[in-house]
Amino acid sequence: MDFRSKFLTEMDKERISLAVQLHTPIEIYSYTLPREKETYIQEVLNYFLIKCHQEHMVDNLGFCLGELLTNSKKANTKRVYFQEQKLDINDEMQYQQGMISFKEDMLSNLAHYLELQKQAGLYIKLILQLTDDGIRIEIRNNSILTKSEKKRILEKLRVAEKYEEPQQVVSLMVDQTEGAGLGIIIIILMLRKIGLSRNNYKVFCTEDETVTQMLLPLNKEINEQMDSLYEAFIEVLNTIPVFEGTLKDFADAAKKATDDELINIITKDISLAAVLLKAAAAKGYSCSRISNAFEVLGRDEVVKLISVENPVFREIKREQDVRNFWQHEYDVAYYAYNIAKNTPEFEFNLEEIFVCALFHDIECLLLEVATDEQKQAVKKLADNLDETGLLYELFLKDFGHSRGCYKLAQTWGLPETVAQVVRYHNNPSFAPEEIKHIVYAVYLADILQYYEQGKAEYYQINKEALDFFGIHSKGQLDFMIKQLKN
Repeated sequence: MDFRSKFLTEMDKERISLAVQLHTPIEIYSYTLPREKETYIQEVLNYFLIKCHQEHMVDNLGFCLGELLTNSKKANTKRVYFQEQKLDINDEMQYQQGMISFKEDMLSNLAHYLELQKQAGLYIKLILQLTDDGIRIEIRNNSILTKSEKKRILEKLRVAEKYEEPQQVVSLMVDQTEGAGLGIIIIILMLRKIGLSRNNYKVFCTEDETVTQMLLPLNKEINEQMDSLYEAFIEVLNTIPVFEGTLKDFADAAKKATDDELINIITKDISLAAVLLKAAAAKGYSCSRISNAFEVLGRDEVVKLISVENPVFREIKREQDVRNFWQHEYDVAYYAYNIAKNTPEFEFNLEEIFVCALFHDIECLLLEVATDEQKQAVKKLADNLDETGLLYELFLKDFGHSRGCYKLAQTWGLPETVAQVVRYHNNPSFAPEEIKHIVYAVYLADILQYYEQGKAEYYQINKEALDFFGIHSKGQLDFMIKQLKN
């Protein structure tokens, strides 16, 4: 889909793409919502949907978002207006009295009331997030709905059930006190046009916010096709890349190193660790610890396995960008290990946590240095499924990469615990309860790499994971990073 932007910068696009990749939320605040800000928010939504491969929703959801932003802005304006008029917005009679003049007064002196909103700290907030279940779109404002407003929303939702097309209600005047009142009705009809229903639309209040939420399922066909491409890629992974000199260095070390020293060398190299665990699994030993795999295979077998004579290895050059990918895997493993080590509640074996984190993006790493033959095998299938080339492009960009990593871990025979941690490391809230604490550690270790680089912000980090480790402020998180780096 052709995307044109007036306000979105390249940095904005990069941040949105990363948020989709990591399943982190995007938040945008505004107190007065000027036209330029609303246009910017619309562009963020459009680009976000495109990156989620939901182009077919752009027009309809763009309309819905515009209506919801306007409603939230008006709700905030209403609060300061009633306060200025010394009327109780929660009293039904005073509410009716205030609404008689609200619209005319607001339009004639809008700048004044917008300034009052800003002074009162009344905001509008958009939240976008890709999750395992779909897309979450929320518009929040810190003006709690009154009983009258809740009643009118329910009435409009009931009216929406009577119609099929937006055109049928254009001339309908539902509620003169609130304006035409068509917005919510048309939103429901717009959602229906893209295969959704009233169940995908919710309005509720928390202690301090009114939340309008749209939960949208992902394109199942795309997910299934992507799974097919990942399976095809795994089938042609007949070699494991290793940096030049690594095998020779290991052979030299094996002449004099102790078993523990060899295990340490393997642990620090994901390629060597992958071959070791895969070989152990092939012999019926599904190990989640490098030391266990080393023990069941035996030193002689391991030295023979990790050698230049083993055709499973494919030597690659140490280009800086490729090396950074390997370093990321190790850094995440190191962080996860130490985060867990310094958390008293953790009972899971630390070496297993290290392995889970080391393999968290294994499929992505192998794709980064895949051979032309391996890529062509996947491209052939992608072209059969989709003639536009978009599917193959999504594969190269690791769309749905956690599922690809999960399938690879299963195919190699790694323990299901490791596979499940890999599967949910970007979506800790969806992880099975019995391994959720491990996923929290790997998730946090991973997201901290982007946070340190300024590519992710504190608010984007999963609150459940932060709470588990007793982190309740940005200062506490920064202190943890300082300790880890030290």
